[in-house]
Amino acid sequence: MKLIKELPNPFLMKDGSRVVTEEDWNQRRQEIKDMMINIQYGSIPSSPEEVKIKHLESKMLDGGETQEELYFEFVPKRDQPEIKFGMNVTVLFPSLEAVKKRKMSVEGFGRNGIPALIYVGKSVFHDLLQSGYMMICYENNQLEPIEMGNPIVGPVRQAYEKLEPGKYSWGSISVWAWGALQLLEYILTLASVDKKQIMISGHSRNGKTALLAGALDDRIAIVNPAGSGCAGAGSYLALGDDCEDLAALTDRKRWWTWTHPDFEKWAGHEKDLPFDQHFLMGLVAPRPLLRTEGRDDLWANPEGTYASFSATQPIYDFLGVPERNGIHIREGGHYQGEEDSGALLAFADWHFFNLSPKHCFKRLLQEGMEFPTFFRWTHPK
Repeated sequence: MKLIKELPNPFLMKDGSRVVTEEDWNQRRQEIKDMMINIQYGSIPSSPEEVKIKHLESKMLDGGETQEELYFEFVPKRDQPEIKFGMNVTVLFPSLEAVKKRKMSVEGFGRNGIPALIYVGKSVFHDLLQSGYMMICYENNQLEPIEMGNPIVGPVRQAYEKLEPGKYSWGSISVWAWGALQLLEYILTLASVDKKQIMISGHSRNGKTALLAGALDDRIAIVNPAGSGCAGAGSYLALGDDCEDLAALTDRKRWWTWTHPDFEKWAGHEKDLPFDQHFLMGLVAPRPLLRTEGRDDLWANPEGTYASFSATQPIYDFLGVPERNGIHIREGGHYQGEEDSGALLAFADWHFFNLSPKHCFKRLLQEGMEFPTFFRWTHPK
């Protein structure tokens, strides 16, 4: 592992003073949010003034689940209805039998509605559906297409640029996170869903998206970035062998438009960055946060994610909820599979319903593996 420098102290305020109280932390939290938006991800608009939802199709799946296909049409400004765009959304409801079983076996399940997962991507987690959880999914490239080395400005940024030229500095990750937050707004209108049991997940670039969206909106109860790496849960300062770093991410031949237009200038100057990614993950606290990683997913920097996880722990300790900071590392490479969704389900059942998990969500990346000292600061006493 290469450690460019020890990970910075999130409890050090902009003016040089230190966080002492939770009130101080709330002020520091806003400073961190501003840094993340203004330096790394770019600013984003609020929700559109009008959203029209069209029901396209509904069908019953083999397990008794209901799958609905919806089309969301967004009109940012009501007085300019001609400027609009849309996206297709898939909603998966568990079977009535699955919900009934969970209500009978798990105390409190379904009392105020069922839990729900916002998923950035198109995966279907059958274990969650069979456990009474709802899923709502969208494919991010509808809002911002991706083509390596050939940035394409998608319909969202085109629309807002027409309405408010030059106002927003968002990169693609911010665009995708904006889309995920529109699904959150929709879920909050559903009487069948528990408004305090909404999660978000995604893998790879969608994991970066899920983490940013979850960090920005406290209404998301559990945040699960999977294999998110650089600009996600991975550290910029602690780099495993053969991993993506800031220079690789922002290379003009690759994905430099995923972040703020000026973020590329920090490549090679990571030691001068005023934050690392544990700052972003600290914005999720005190809500539960689970990273799911593949031990052999070297490009996604699982060692750097473990470093960031370790540096996020003092924030959760300070807020009195140490068990809510979690990581699950499996064998294998760059995918989000059944073991990952199973870990998320166990983590959610634990924090939503107090079911003791079989997983250990603090396990070392590799037993006996020696790491450098990631940081020496401690949380306020």
